[in-house]
Order: sequence, then structure tokens, then C-alpha cells
Amino acid sequence: MKKSVILFLSFLFLFHILSIRLIDIKLRRVCPIVPTSIEVSQNEADVFLQNFQEYVARGYDKKIPEDFSYDATDVTARLPWIVKKWFEKGCINPERFYYIEQRLRTGLKAYELKKHADHVASVLSQKITKKMDAEQKKWYNDMIENQKKMSKIEGISDQEFDYIASKEEKIRAILR
Repeated sequence: MKKSVILFLSFLFLFHILSIRLIDIKLRRVCPIVPTSIEVSQNEADVFLQNFQEYVARGYDKKIPEDFSYDATDVTARLPWIVKKWFEKGCINPERFYYIEQRLRTGLKAYELKKHADHVASVLSQKITKKMDAEQKKWYNDMIENQKKMSKIEGISDQEFDYIASKEEKIRAILR
């Protein structure tokens, strides 16, 4: 009896461990574990951009109600069934998918702000002359530092800025 209970509990434990990863038996593939980092990697963003093109081409972006909140809990349960099936078939985590979309959109806006802030800082630094007194120079330098801080307001990392800078037009075209 004791052996049966131990065997049963072992089976339940093993089943629980295996259920952490989604297994699609028909396709015989294991879906990857979803990253939970705040920062989006370049590889993750590239995969997202490919998937997002298909998502839009199938019209799934139009099937989501306008008042749908992506930040609320249990996004998957509230998705239309056809969209949910597309996510399942592609081994795509809906919460991470919408998070990456939001992060790239925010990153594009922050990148525009960064470009503007860098331009303003450049103009301000050109205004500093040798004839200025220390107080004027300090004011200009403080303004330059404030401009640099503004570009970091959204919390986008330097690696994400570099990625967005390298693929800005592609990201804009896909996310329109």
C-alpha cells in the first residue's frame, strides 16, 4: 500500500514537472520556457516581429476588443478562441507576446525622445563658451544632464535602444 502511494505521488510530481512546459504531441515539439525578464532580447524581438506580421495578416488584431486590457491577469482566458488557438499552435505565450508589443511601441517613442534629447544636448553644449562665468556653464551642463535623463524615463535599456535604432523602420512598418 505504501509503495502504491509513493508511486502515485511520484507520478503526480513527474506530471506536474512535465506540465511546466507545454507539450504539443501532434507536432512532437516542446514549447520553450517563456522569459520573464523586463528587457526584451534581440532574438525575442526578431521572433516577435515575424509572428506579429502573421498575427496581423490573419486579422487577429481586429478580433481583440478595443477595451481589452493586456495588463490584467489571465489574458489567455479572455482571448477569442481563434486567437487563443493560433497562440497555442505556434507555441507563443500571449502575455509575453503582448508585453513585447507594448515594450517595442514604448521603445520607439522613447527612441524618438532620446534622439530629440541628444540633439538638444548637442545644441546646448555648443552654446557653452569660454567667456561664460561658472554659474552659466553650470546651468548649461545641468540642462544637458537633464536631457540625458529624459531619454531614460521609460526604462528602455541601452541594448534595446541599439536594437530599435538598427531596425527602426522595420519595427515601425510592422507595428504601424
